[in-house]
Amino acid sequence: MPIFETDDVQLWYDEYGNGDEVVLSSASGFDGYPAVLANEPTDCHVFTIQARGFGRSTHLRAAPEQGWLDQWADDVIAFADHLGVSRFIYTGVSHGGGIGWHLARRHPQRLKALISVVGTPHDRDGDTSSSVGRRAVVENRGNRDVIEKQFRILGGSTDTPERAALREETIASLVRHHLEYSAEEAQINQGMPFPEARTNEELSAILRTIDVPVLILAGMRDGVISPESALRAARSVPRSKAVLFEDEGHFVARERPERLAAEVAVYLDELNS
Repeated sequence: MPIFETDDVQLWYDEYGNGDEVVLSSASGFDGYPAVLANEPTDCHVFTIQARGFGRSTHLRAAPEQGWLDQWADDVIAFADHLGVSRFIYTGVSHGGGIGWHLARRHPQRLKALISVVGTPHDRDGDTSSSVGRRAVVENRGNRDVIEKQFRILGGSTDTPERAALREETIASLVRHHLEYSAEEAQINQGMPFPEARTNEELSAILRTIDVPVLILAGMRDGVISPESALRAARSVPRSKAVLFEDEGHFVARERPERLAAEVAVYLDELNS
C-alpha cells in the first residue's frame, strides 16, 4: 500500500484499475465498494484513501481544528493535486459520503460528480455533534454488547435467510474491527455533515447551494440515514438523481457492492452523454 504525505501526516491509499474515469474515495476503511468500480461495467481508475486518524494513516490525539469532515475533504484535494488530477468523481460510503458533501461545498470546481452511498446528511433534531449511534459507540468503546447493538440498528432489517446470514457476518466483522481500534481511532466522532444546520429546513437551504452533479444511492431500511434524508437531498440538490433500494440497509456497500456498481455504470453513461 503506497503512502502520500501532506502537512506532516501520512495517508495510505490503494489503486485499482487503469480506466480513463478517475474515482477517488476516502473513509476509515473499505470493503468491496468502491474497488469494484475498477471492473466492468464501470472500468474506472479508482483510488481509495484511508482517512487521517485511522488504520495505517497517521493517528491524531485530537480532532483537527477545522473539524474532521472538512479536514478529510481537504486531504482528498491534496491527494488529487499529488496525482495531477484537476477534476474527478468522488464516491463515499456513510461517513465517506459526508466527506463528499463537504467536498462538493468547499471544492465544487474539482468534482465532475459526487456519488453518495448511504451518506446523505442526517435528519436534524437540534444536536448535530453526532448521530445517536455513533455517540453510543464512542462513549462505550471496548464494550462488545453496545457496539453490536448499534450495528444491528444501523444495518436495518433483512427478510431472507441468505441475507440474514450475510448480515451476521457483516456485524461480526464490524464488531471485531471496532474492538481492535487504537485509543485514538476509537474516540473519533466526525459529527453530522453541515453541523451548522440545526433544522431540516436549514439543511435543505445548504443542499440547494450544491452545484455539482450528484447520484444518491440509499437503502430504505437504513438505521441511521433515513429515506427522508435521501429524498431531502434529491429534492434540494439541482441535477441530482436518487436510487433507493427497498431491501437494502446501511451495509449495502459491503454486502452488495456489485448492485451499486450497476447503478454507477448507468449514471456514468448519463453523465458523459
